[in-house]
Amino acid sequence: MTGRDGRPPEPSGDPREAALAWFVRLESGDADAADRAAFADWLARDPAHRQEFDRLSGVWSDLGSLPDPRMPNQGRVVRPQPTRRRLLAFGVGGAAACAAGLGGTVVLTGWPGEIRTGTGERRSLALADGSSVELDAGSALALEFSAAERRVRLIDGRARFVAAPDPGRPFAVACADGSVTMVDATVTVHRRPDDAVVAVEKGTATLAAGNRPPIHLATGHCRSYGPDGPGPLLRDGVAAETAWRQGRLVFQAQTLDAVVADLNRYHPARILLWDRPLADLKVDGSVDIARPDAALNAIVRTLPVRTMRPFPGLVVIRSV
Repeated sequence: MTGRDGRPPEPSGDPREAALAWFVRLESGDADAADRAAFADWLARDPAHRQEFDRLSGVWSDLGSLPDPRMPNQGRVVRPQPTRRRLLAFGVGGAAACAAGLGGTVVLTGWPGEIRTGTGERRSLALADGSSVELDAGSALALEFSAAERRVRLIDGRARFVAAPDPGRPFAVACADGSVTMVDATVTVHRRPDDAVVAVEKGTATLAAGNRPPIHLATGHCRSYGPDGPGPLLRDGVAAETAWRQGRLVFQAQTLDAVVADLNRYHPARILLWDRPLADLKVDGSVDIARPDAALNAIVRTLPVRTMRPFPGLVVIRSV
């Protein structure tokens, strides 16, 4: 990012464009004293420059909270502290290694803490009460069992719960702005950026969300819910929410923001929406989990967007 005289060139007049250019330069490790001086001058010119750069830096720094997908959980409480450069170093080979570990079963008792799956990793958990959990990639949950209640908190991603019968101790899954309670049922819960979805494969469940009265869900029912309570029944929602178990992600009028969140759980690079208005664009379709780049290609073909790969480990989706 240097001009013909060896000095950094004048950045774009668009603060967002310039922030991305500066970010790429500074993160590359090749920035020199002249670059840093020019960057400081650019920041000082306009508060909007600092705002846009801080926005991008904040999103990128959030990657520090992501688990390193190359580190196996082995059924233990995982509290990884990956660096951004370790995440950048994780490539397709790492994703393949995670995928190779699908199907392992870990027996969990009642320990406190969280268990997480990495990028492309799925895990089956056998609980001490006879219930089981299948955790999707890039997901996290915490067990909060007590003498009165079997409670699981879905923190991120998606999971399928098969609750063992125990009428005196209901099985509850807390997620986002609600909770799903069941006694003898098979239910999938999916946490999305702005809401959550519950799909009942077998049995019955009760959904309590927002300030609305709890509602009954029967076999085949699927609803989203948020702070305002449950949404309408979703046609073919159970099939869509369980397709990941057959190796596919299915999107039915999903926002691009929600689609990107799901793809990030399988893609070896981090996908970032650069123009926030893009988040509400609607997407329909199905993609092979083993080919997350195919989904990106389809998005580019069908929506007014393009992708940029400023450096390994980052894919930016932006307006055309």
